[in-house]
Amino acid sequence: MSDTTATVYAIYYSVQTGSHAPGYVWNNILWNGDGSLSLPEGSASVADPDRKYPIGSAYTAPTA
Repeated sequence: MSDTTATVYAIYYSVQTGSHAPGYVWNNILWNGDGSLSLPEGSASVADPDRKYPIGSAYTAPTA
């Protein structure tokens, strides 16, 4: 196990689903960074230590 502190991550849809737009936050997890984070296809994560993105909220990924 890593010595790093666990951080909350918001898990959101990165594509349109049958009932939710991209950015819809469908889960929050606590992860310490050990190993790799495996998410379902069409999902993405963002570190959310300030809990700005609870389940049911919308996350807008920055455009680069």
